[in-house]
Amino acid sequence: MIDLILKAATGARAVVAAAALGLGGTLLFRLSPYEAIKSQLDGASLPEETITSPDRFAAILEALGVAGRATYLQFQVWDLMQTILLRPADAPLVAADLLENLIIAMGIGAYPEPASVVKALPLVTAVKFGGAMATMVTVVLLALMWLRDRVSGVLRRAP
Repeated sequence: MIDLILKAATGARAVVAAAALGLGGTLLFRLSPYEAIKSQLDGASLPEETITSPDRFAAILEALGVAGRATYLQFQVWDLMQTILLRPADAPLVAADLLENLIIAMGIGAYPEPASVVKALPLVTAVKFGGAMATMVTVVLLALMWLRDRVSGVLRRAP
């Protein structure tokens, strides 16, 4: 089983996946409305960047104003597309990220009324961060295992 995982997570596939994530991140954070939203908040973290209470979420929406909320909703569409297109193999992380985007979009749509679903935002974001960390640790461990197998194979063949 480890051999199958290593085959899928190393070599050319790993390079393509890393390039796709890099491109997706560039598209998401450079070409989307992200910078415009951040500038309206004086660089403060967005709800998807940190674990955010419902009260802080409401304060962010208030600070953004009507035009800023519309732009933030556009950003959620960009983030949804990036998640669906570039991370389909990491199901738990994708599910948490998609749910987070939907909760934020519902909260924006319900403003100024509080959307009860926003109460789940801190938990969903924590699960997303946990999934991202688990994915990174797994990739590093798989890379180390692959390297160990390569090095031990070379050492076994040495005269």
